[in-house]
This record gives sequence, C-alpha cells and structure tokens, in this order.
Amino acid sequence: MSKFQYLALFLIVACVSSVEVAQEDDVYVLTDATFDDFLKEHSHALVEFYAPWCGHCKKLAPEYAKAAKKLKEQNGAPLGKVDATVEKKVAERFQIKGYPTLKFFINGNPVDYNGGRTEAEIVNWINKKTGSAFKELTEAESLEKFINDNEVVVVFFGNKDSDAYKTVEKVAQGLDDIPFGFVASEELRNSKSAKEDSVVLFKNFDEKRNDFEESLTEAALKTFISKNSLPTLIKFDQKAAQKIFGDSMPCLFLFHGTDAASNAALEVFERAAAELKGKILVSVSPIADGLGKRLGDYVGVSESELPHVKIVNPNGGEVKKFNFEGEINVENLVKFYDDYSAKRLKPVYKSAPIPETNDEPVKVVVGKSFKDIVLDSTKDVLVEFYAPWCGHCKSLAPIYDKVAAQLATANPNIVLAKIDATANEIEGIPIQGFPTLKFFPANNKTPVDFSGERTEEGILGYLKSKTTFAWVEPQAEAKEEVKPTPTEEKKVDL
Repeated sequence: MSKFQYLALFLIVACVSSVEVAQEDDVYVLTDATFDDFLKEHSHALVEFYAPWCGHCKKLAPEYAKAAKKLKEQNGAPLGKVDATVEKKVAERFQIKGYPTLKFFINGNPVDYNGGRTEAEIVNWINKKTGSAFKELTEAESLEKFINDNEVVVVFFGNKDSDAYKTVEKVAQGLDDIPFGFVASEELRNSKSAKEDSVVLFKNFDEKRNDFEESLTEAALKTFISKNSLPTLIKFDQKAAQKIFGDSMPCLFLFHGTDAASNAALEVFERAAAELKGKILVSVSPIADGLGKRLGDYVGVSESELPHVKIVNPNGGEVKKFNFEGEINVENLVKFYDDYSAKRLKPVYKSAPIPETNDEPVKVVVGKSFKDIVLDSTKDVLVEFYAPWCGHCKSLAPIYDKVAAQLATANPNIVLAKIDATANEIEGIPIQGFPTLKFFPANNKTPVDFSGERTEEGILGYLKSKTTFAWVEPQAEAKEEVKPTPTEEKKVDL
C-alpha cells in the first residue's frame, strides 16, 4: 500500500469514526454514543440532563438555548443536553436522580452547576468558570453596554493592585449569578461620579444605583449585594422561585386575585416592601393559573382565601409557613415580620380532611390524624409518603396493599399506612422524593428510613426484623406475587 493509499484509508476511517453531534438551537444533542467524544473535543462544557416531561426542563429550555447562542457568539464553552430517559448509560454513570441536573465538565471531570436558570445567569456563571471573575471595562461605550445589558451588575472603580480589588475579586468569584466589572480609568470613574477604590451596584429597577459606603470586607459587600440586587417588591416568576427556594431565602408573600380587596392589598404591599427592604424578601403572586397556582398548592393557599398573606421559609430542608391574621396594612405587616423574626409565631402545616371511613388494610393518614395513627405507642407503623402523580408510587400500591392485608390477619399490631405528602405536611419530617417509606416503632416513635426491597418479600422481611412484637408468619397461600405495571413518572414542578 502506498503512503497516498494509506492516507486516503486513514481519512475514510477517521470520517467514519467521528460521529457528528446534532444541534438544536445551538445546543448539542448528546447520546451515549457521542458523549465522551464531545467532552474530548471541548475542555469546558455545560451539560443538561433532562426528561421530556419535566416542567422545570421545559421552562429552562428557551433560556438555555439563548445562553448557548450567546456563548457561541463569544467563542465560549458549548452547551449540551442529554435525554436521561433515553441515554441511560450516561445518566447512570453520573448518577442522575432528578431533572434537570446540570453539570459543568472541565477536561471531562464534572462539577455541579449551581448558578441561575436565566440566559444572563448561565452565561455569567460559565464565563466566570472559564475566565476572570471581573470584566475589565476600558471605554465609556463598553461600560454603558455592560450596565445596560444586565439586570444587575457590580462595578469596582479603582486600582487593580489595591487590597480593595482583591476583596471584591473574592466576592465576585463566589457570586456566579451577578456580573462584576472593573474600571481603572479615572476619566470613566469620574463620568459615573464614583470614588476611587469604590463599589457601585447598577440595576435596571427601583433606584437604579446603590453605592457601597461601608468599610470594605467580604461579608459587608455580600450583604450589600444581597440587599440591593433584587427588586423591593418581587413579582413571583421562575427567577424568583429559584432565588427563594433554590437559595433558601425567607419571603413574605401576598397571594392575590383581581378583586377589589386584592388590589387594595397590592397597594399596601408596595409600601410595606419599602419598610421591610433588607430584612426579608417581599413577593406578590396571583394563583389563578401557571406558576402561581403551583406555588399556592405547594404552600396551601386556595383561591377562596384571597387575598392571603404568608411568610414562607424554605431554609433547612423543611419549608416552614406562617399565616398572617388581621387587616392587611403596613403597620400590621411590619409587626407580622417582627413577630416572625423574634420567633413568636408558630408554623402551620397542611392537612387534608380526616376520611369518614378508614377500613382498608392500608390506613389513610392525614396531617390531623398523624398523631392518632402513626404515633400510637401500641403499634409498629410503616408509612408511605406518596404523591398522587408519582409512577413509582402507583407501581408500589398493589404490593403495599397485599402486604397490609396479610399483616392485618397475622400481625395486627403492625400497621401499614399511607399519606399524600402533596396535601399533608408533618412537622419535622421533610419529604424530598416519592415514595418515601419510614418505619415508626411502637416503643420509640423516632422515624427510621425503610431500607428493604420494595417487594412483597422485601417489605415483610424488613418488618419481621424490625417489629417490636412477636412475629407471626403470614399464610403462604396469601403471598401470591403482585407484579406492578410500569408507569411513567411525572413531576409537578414549582
């Protein structure tokens, strides 16, 4: 074979071996077959693992596509996506449990993406990971564009060799959702009436600008940015949801309709928000449809209660809610916050009505009956926390029913119960996924996470090993295997 024939053969093989990656709206569509080759070609890349039915994924899609286009124009890191319900090898490799999951790959090594979900936030996060935390601005035009193209920016005016610069740079490296700029030019600094080695926050809402005037420390600057980077009164949307629930920030909510009482409450909230600025986030949300309705369902507010005021604190894994009572005016709202801040308020928990009958082998539990059924010291109780829409819960149901029927005869002191965790909340027991099974022994009602197989034999074996009482083996003929029907699991998203 001549060297020319060898070269031709090499090129043919190379073309066959190289798998072209399709793109949708500038986002690379990755598969089990193309994933590793894609990462070899790109030292930095952000990848979204998604499910086609996931509500959060659908909301993210347009922002993700816009970010991909922007980064492409900047010759920045590419964005890819993987349908984790189809490309299961890759999804299992990176232990994808929920959707969307975003991972940033640096030379093939993944780190969790913890930025925002808007175009600007995604672009800014990636630019900070692949370059400097600061964007140096040397001309008036670039400074104006930097300010006008972003909802919020922080600009340091001063000397790059100063201690102040180093402090601001450290803060910039830790705040992925806000762009930071740096201006060394005295002329540009004077054009913005800024002092030397000063920090200014520019924004396209409220007062438009805030000057940092305290002694410059990392903690003080972070507090300043947190206090001023959100509108005084926030309209609840996907970005607000990410800030409140993603960053675990307490918020005073007004749930409203379009009636006269709701309109009057909205006017009061605008004034109260100014009084409470810097103390707690203040947000307003209609609950007629869409995201507002899902929020209302999530925190237990219905249209019949409008206007309704509630403080929601998602901090610590358990979302705590506090109801406001009385006339909606500025004075009462400020007092409501003061009482919350001083820990004088008791949280409220959702509960469905207690069922009129409860005669099936699996006992139905609601918030109001949890103490009577689950905390009964004469019973061992296994509780399934489920969601009505959860496919895995539906698959477990016939198995759970079968086991409960056997126990009712052989081991009546062992109870199987279920609680709709979307309609009921139990203090001290935050539920993150469905189904969640917890065992409450008769002699110690501290819940124990179920660790057995979710099969008839697995549940019976687990209870046999854990029960407080003498175990009676169920009749063998009653243990006919129940095979669950596979069901597509869907998520209800905020």
